[in-house]
Amino acid sequence: MNAELISIVIPVYNEAESLPSLFKRLFPVMNSYTHEIIFINDGSNDNSLEILEHEQKNNSCMKVIDMHGNYGQHKAIMKGFENAEGSLIITMDADLQNPPEEIPRIIEQYNHGHDVTGTIRMKRHDTFFRKTASRIVNCITNIITGFNIHDYGCMLRGYSREIVKGILGYKDEDIFIPALAQRLANNPVEINIAHSEREYGESKYNLHKLIKLFMSLIRTAYIARRRK
Repeated sequence: MNAELISIVIPVYNEAESLPSLFKRLFPVMNSYTHEIIFINDGSNDNSLEILEHEQKNNSCMKVIDMHGNYGQHKAIMKGFENAEGSLIITMDADLQNPPEEIPRIIEQYNHGHDVTGTIRMKRHDTFFRKTASRIVNCITNIITGFNIHDYGCMLRGYSREIVKGILGYKDEDIFIPALAQRLANNPVEINIAHSEREYGESKYNLHKLIKLFMSLIRTAYIARRRK
């Protein structure tokens, strides 16, 4: 049993179909650790919130936060960070494209002294548009920031409490969390992880969100250069 508390932060938007499968796979993984699992409902218009609140009654390690509206993944993650109490905070998607079984490998990197653990999705099961957009974002982000990160888009990432505190210092600004975390990190690392096909629902990724991502990237690049 790991004596340190580990927080898992999961934004949820219309994931009613995937949540039962996520519970079945995630909870057994985390039972080996002292943990809390924070689900942030970002204005789902299906019955995601009802499923979360019902499951919470049976799991004392589970927290459910309702945003009372759809504010986007970024604000949902920030709300999770604000409520996380762990020494290590791990973010992940609810759609099971990030296998929960990979979480112990992120915990292992934290125990080895890495304050930010990024992940690289191997054999990605995404559309051509999404993979192409991801390559563009990775390339432009590295050019602007001077980093050499291979996959900014994977949500399964680990942050130490100190890194999260630093990120929350910019919670009112439009930032790109992975890039800012990399700037704040003292000992970051990247690891390869598995990537699964989306079995339920549809991807929320589209051209509008890509444009918003580029805007936040520009803002974060300014912050990163200011801190350099």
